Amino acid sequence: MVQVLTIEGTVTVPASCPVMAQSRRVLPALVLCLGACLLGSLLQDSAQSFLAAPSGSRRPSTAMSGFKEDFDSWKSTLSTDEKDLLLRQAQGELNKKFRKSDDLEKDISDDKIESFGKIMQKFFDSEKEDYLKDQEAKPPNYNALKDRGNSASAFDWGLSYSVVEIDRDAERRY
Repeated sequence: MVQVLTIEGTVTVPASCPVMAQSRRVLPALVLCLGACLLGSLLQDSAQSFLAAPSGSRRPSTAMSGFKEDFDSWKSTLSTDEKDLLLRQAQGELNKKFRKSDDLEKDISDDKIESFGKIMQKFFDSEKEDYLKDQEAKPPNYNALKDRGNSASAFDWGLSYSVVEIDRDAERRY
């Protein structure tokens, strides 16, 4: 006889019961599997987030990463006064009082503006090349004229009579 502890109390079960013998053999295997899964999850890369996208799913375009590096290097050449000026101008762009002040008219040196223009031109050129490559890769729509003709025939070209009153006095008052 084997005593089994339950919620209601202790129950005595015969030792020869096949169900109890089978459950005693399965329980250690189940605990061993659970422990192995837990250990495996702890040993995985801890930086991987539960909601993170797969690392190889999409890589940033070369043009954008090149622009970021160029922009960061240009930004590091700015003095603190120039950074503050650009920040104030960006924050006060929609402020009516700021737009009337002289701070809006101030500008950073021409050589820094030219270097930023070169960075932007380089970025736009690379984006243009990427766009053209995408357009070349896309097959042309051979049914474009047929589709356009079908849409024009579906349009209702009929005229309908309607009278619209216009109150000119009200428009002048407004």
